[in-house]
Amino acid sequence: MMGDLIETARQLDERKEPYVWVTVVRRVRPSSATVGDKALVTANGELMGFVGGHCTRKLVVDQAKKCLVTGESSLLLVTAHPPAQGMEGVTILPMTCASEGTVELFLEPRHVDPVLLIVGNSPIAHALAELAPRFAFVPHRISLEASVDSGSAAEPVEKLRRQMGVRPGQTVYAVVATMGLYDADAVLAAASIPLRYLGLVTSPRRWQAIRAELAEAGASSRLLEFVTAPAGLDIGAQGPQEIALSILAQLVERRRRGAGEGWDGKPVPGAEAGEHADASTPPHAGAVHDPASDERNREAPQQVVDPVCGMTVDLSKTPYRLEWNGTEYGFCCAGCRQMFARDPERYLSHA
Repeated sequence: MMGDLIETARQLDERKEPYVWVTVVRRVRPSSATVGDKALVTANGELMGFVGGHCTRKLVVDQAKKCLVTGESSLLLVTAHPPAQGMEGVTILPMTCASEGTVELFLEPRHVDPVLLIVGNSPIAHALAELAPRFAFVPHRISLEASVDSGSAAEPVEKLRRQMGVRPGQTVYAVVATMGLYDADAVLAAASIPLRYLGLVTSPRRWQAIRAELAEAGASSRLLEFVTAPAGLDIGAQGPQEIALSILAQLVERRRRGAGEGWDGKPVPGAEAGEHADASTPPHAGAVHDPASDERNREAPQQVVDPVCGMTVDLSKTPYRLEWNGTEYGFCCAGCRQMFARDPERYLSHA
């Protein structure tokens, strides 16, 4: 059995997948475990090896999952006769098996540095990626700017999801630092996977607008409450480096104290970010088209007119683009692009 455990650990090490080594360091009869017994607990809660009976195994798995979240080793004492006073550095849990007994175990997590998923291409996103490794976070940046198919009809949320590359069992913290470019899409994309934290770099006033946009897109109230906005501790930070530091300080606090519940990553109902509730009514229907926009377009070729609502958008910056008949069109939001995709001729005939 020990050979099988070592081989499994080798394979997990090779793939850098998180797991926890468990070793029995003390036992008191009639515990069925013996000193030196070992087990391995994977990120999905599977226990391989032997460290005691059924009652002990369940407690070990639960404690191992906590170790994977905090990244810290742990001493676990399972006993039917707990000491009157707690023991520093030891987690004490009651032995519930009828046979009673005592077993003490050492839990050592491996490959547990959490992933910091950074969405955006802003200076704050760059600063986070630079500082994260110093605080034992593995940075992974994604953005619409990095998408290899930015001219396709795929939704921004889907484009971001394709870049995630998060392995099963990894603990993930996410920060959206898109700075107003595609905030709601980024939040929905990040929320498609299990998270320990989801922060949005924004102002309190801007967050209210984004929150309303997310709610309109079908985001649950639980997701809206889970998002930390503005992200970071209030330390009076100024500039990208200090703001990134304030966010990392908050992440360390959440990680070490295990504060708050995580997000389960279940799909958000109707989560096409920016999609308008009533598709029959063009968004921004009251927007006035600026007659001078054509002249501006000639002077600045990146400025284009949304063929659905008439708003002027920057083609080089908007994430909402669609190529049709060899021409790339830009849109102010996902709703306009979706309506255009359904019937391009309808909108181009009025252009």
